[in-house]
Amino acid sequence: LVVLDLSTGDRIAVQPRFTGALLIDSGQLAESQRRYSTLAFLLSDGRKLHYRDVRRLGTVSLMSPVRWEEYSGALGIEPLDPTFDSAYLSGLVRGSRQAIKKLIMDQRQLVGVGNIYANEALWDARIDPSKAANSLKPAEIATLRDAIVEVLNRAVEARGTSIRDYVDSTGERGGFGPRLSAYGRDGLPCERCGAKLIGTHAIDGRATVFCARCQS
Repeated sequence: LVVLDLSTGDRIAVQPRFTGALLIDSGQLAESQRRYSTLAFLLSDGRKLHYRDVRRLGTVSLMSPVRWEEYSGALGIEPLDPTFDSAYLSGLVRGSRQAIKKLIMDQRQLVGVGNIYANEALWDARIDPSKAANSLKPAEIATLRDAIVEVLNRAVEARGTSIRDYVDSTGERGGFGPRLSAYGRDGLPCERCGAKLIGTHAIDGRATVFCARCQS
């Protein structure tokens, strides 16, 4: 979720989903980069901000201050917020029997943990994605919290993950893809123990890749 604050007090909430991206155009973008632009904003400095979405799965919503309060009040916190600590995550898992992967991807609980980063964080934390959230031990919760933050920080540093169509705000592909240890590697050896990684859609209907040997 990307939120743009306007001088009017309104906000624009962009949910890019799988192929959406915001591109800043100072005249340098090639026609191929603007091809799937579905919306363009003229900025005060003369540049344009394009919303590009190849598969048109994302949404762009203009919200008044009142509507924003209602909308944001239903969202969880962002994992890079200082208040996201082990105690906070412990509170989320305590009353939930759903798979831990589903829980950390639920925008009502946490904002910003997409499918790719959920796979990576759970692999880093050595936790089975299908494990019931309320069965996690305190040490596992602490490890998972740290893994979520670490994975997101690494992804931000690498400007995101380009599996298919994602580009960053300058039109460049993200650099985190080659660093993935789980997502997209089903059938390949686990980088940690060498066992073959397993791919499934049974947990939440999304692609999940994990190591049955070292994730428990």
